[in-house]
Amino acid sequence: MDFVLIRLDEVDSTNNYAMARIQHGGLPEGTVIQALQQHAGRGQRNKGWISEPRANLLVSIILKPAVISHQPPFLLSMAVAAGLREAAARVCQQDFYIKWTNDLYWNDRKAGGILIENTWKGQYWQYAVVGIGLNVNQKQFPPELPNPVSLSQITGKEYELQDVLQEVYDQIMKRYRDLQGGKTRELIQEYHQWLYRKDQEAWYESDGRRFRGIIREVQPDGHLIMDTAEGRKSWAFGQLEFVLDQPATPLP
Repeated sequence: MDFVLIRLDEVDSTNNYAMARIQHGGLPEGTVIQALQQHAGRGQRNKGWISEPRANLLVSIILKPAVISHQPPFLLSMAVAAGLREAAARVCQQDFYIKWTNDLYWNDRKAGGILIENTWKGQYWQYAVVGIGLNVNQKQFPPELPNPVSLSQITGKEYELQDVLQEVYDQIMKRYRDLQGGKTRELIQEYHQWLYRKDQEAWYESDGRRFRGIIREVQPDGHLIMDTAEGRKSWAFGQLEFVLDQPATPLP
């Protein structure tokens, strides 16, 4: 698919830039903001996104999801995550997974992340700014990052960022159009097919307490459903931490 591209050498954050442009008149739907370097990249829960200059994909896609204003907003997160996962799988010919809520994982290591920021006018969903960070060609990462990985580390190849961007854009926009067209069931099914640790027993932490649980599903409103020794529980975003230094156990 063709798209409008605004390519920046440096910026604090592509999401910040996109939100500022929206406030000063807006941009066409599907516009992509790409930065070769970010000084204040952001991930989920206000965590920083650290990236080597010119090595990784740092973009924001501007959407106008008014037609799906009646749908739970997390369905858009599902569409974006599924699209990013499929794009990485096609580029690398490897299996990638979606870690709740919106991280991209390969073999227990984080290859990318998503941050979606919305603007509403009453019940009208005006804009969604879809921020994506994908580790592409970076070979070394700061030691404070617990488990990063890049596409290049996975395959031993170097990638053209614009080729990766085109694949990411195509796969995300395909699922976005499917969501607009009412293909909600298919989208939810795809998200769960590639949900990290689904139906595996693993360690988690909440309120300072570690426990074992089995992820069963993610609801359209974004809540994670898990079986624990205390029964089935529902977790909202920010309430649960994955313990990554302990392997998961597939169920028989």
